[in-house]
Amino acid sequence: MSDDLAVTQPTAGPAEVEELHGMSWLGPIFLVAGAVLIPWTVFLAVTLPSRHVQTGYYDVAWAGFDVALAVILGVTGVGLLRRRVWVQATATAAGTMLICDAWFDVLSSSGVHDRLVSTFLALAVELPVAGVCLGVARHAEAASEHACRYADRARRWRRPRAS
Repeated sequence: MSDDLAVTQPTAGPAEVEELHGMSWLGPIFLVAGAVLIPWTVFLAVTLPSRHVQTGYYDVAWAGFDVALAVILGVTGVGLLRRRVWVQATATAAGTMLICDAWFDVLSSSGVHDRLVSTFLALAVELPVAGVCLGVARHAEAASEHACRYADRARRWRRPRAS
């Protein structure tokens, strides 16, 4: 095997491999989060009132939103497990949806008890998970940029083949 072939087929160094394996546990967690959200969504669809302040479809609105959130968390988990670049987009969407969920849960809650529960869930679950999602998105972006720079360097070292 010639030296130029080794340069044209770059492999990740120990630091890059360690970084990828250090986050392998996140994919299954996102899949579990999406799965856990399904019974929660069913619970909401059954227990929320059909009328709430301004709309006759309050239960459908929240259940639909949570279905979309469950799907995007699951897709993010798949993207993490398969190490896909598009996980940046799904993780960003999931983080954004979680922030919106926390916001509207707190603002639309009625009564002191409901407001306390919503605030607790926002601070203890939704906002921290949103932070993880946005961190995943940032990491995916940095990894993608690193891979592009690495590929560019490899292309410069490759000798043109004779026709």
